[in-house]
Amino acid sequence: MDVAAQIRVDPALSATLAQQVREQLTWLISRGVVVAGDELPSVRSLAASLGINYHTVRSAYRRLEADGLVETRPGRRSRVARFDPRHLWPPETAARTHLVGVVLPSLGPFYVELLEGAQDAARSAGILLVVATTSDDQARALRSIAQLAAKGTDGVVVVSHDISNLVAGGEEIATGRQLPLVAVDRPGSVGLSVEADLDGAGYLAVRHLVEDGHREIGLVTHETPLSNVAPIEAGYRRALAEAGLPADERYLVRVGSWGLEAGAAAADRLLAGAARPTALVAISDLLAIGAMRRLRRAGLLVPGDVAVVGIDDSSLAALVDPPLTSVALPARAMGAEAVAILQGAWGDAAPPPTRSVLGVRLTIRDSCGPHASRPRSSAQVETHGRS
Repeated sequence: MDVAAQIRVDPALSATLAQQVREQLTWLISRGVVVAGDELPSVRSLAASLGINYHTVRSAYRRLEADGLVETRPGRRSRVARFDPRHLWPPETAARTHLVGVVLPSLGPFYVELLEGAQDAARSAGILLVVATTSDDQARALRSIAQLAAKGTDGVVVVSHDISNLVAGGEEIATGRQLPLVAVDRPGSVGLSVEADLDGAGYLAVRHLVEDGHREIGLVTHETPLSNVAPIEAGYRRALAEAGLPADERYLVRVGSWGLEAGAAAADRLLAGAARPTALVAISDLLAIGAMRRLRRAGLLVPGDVAVVGIDDSSLAALVDPPLTSVALPARAMGAEAVAILQGAWGDAAPPPTRSVLGVRLTIRDSCGPHASRPRSSAQVETHGRS
């Protein structure tokens, strides 16, 4: 990598030449274009390439070293230091930019609705959102946070990714620096967080099916015990235990993704088993819809042979045939709450931990058939949030 070729300076800009060099090298480091152990150009060679004074480049390197981004040893060229996004946090005294980052795993239905809620709250507060998606890649999430910090955002809302290492135990790295982070849809997070009552979601789905007369109730869940998945299974088991029913492992299917194909594959596995559940809960609407389509293709009736409940209550739930019973997660409210919590943290050098848990709602449609406690039109059952 020719680092010098990536840098441009302009004496006409308001920023000093040393600031321009420092900021552009910081951006290259935050992007991962240069990584830990990579050598930077020597001070003299970079100065010659850019046509600027030797002392200007040396000043930029010294600032980068003070920031913890590069390491310099006598007689050796400067090297990029071990990557830690906290080195890019802005000083506590930095002026507000009115920019807030949002890091999302994808633009799936749940995340789009959450983003819309955050956008509504941000617009009302005069804040501009800068959005990054990660393809559900944890390393990419950390890089995105670093890039947002490098561009001077006032804080970052991080959805469904683990940021515990950035929040806890970083005082020795980020002394005098602050970048408020709000973890969303990540139960068990340290610091500032917003989540839905996922245990309640699993519980409501199963309780509804039990009340409908089902005793063999399956679950389609993720193969990894993620913190935003495990509580759903806990609620599923809690509702079964409360009804005096076993959690039959033959009816638990664990899949590697969240989409339609994974839901169809889960249904195939259930159909291939020696026993088949009479009802099924899936941890996302897309999984539920994929399973429901495959069940119907196999000649089974939904809900006549197998009742199906999803979790999300996305816009697709009401559009499929039959319309999907689903537990609504308050995605829009979660996005708005995250922005509100972030605003409350500004100006506080050590904001106290804040955990906001929002209630969920069961919307009953035809994939479970008519319910004894409601007319044939859709009905709702709720859990209440807590802080």
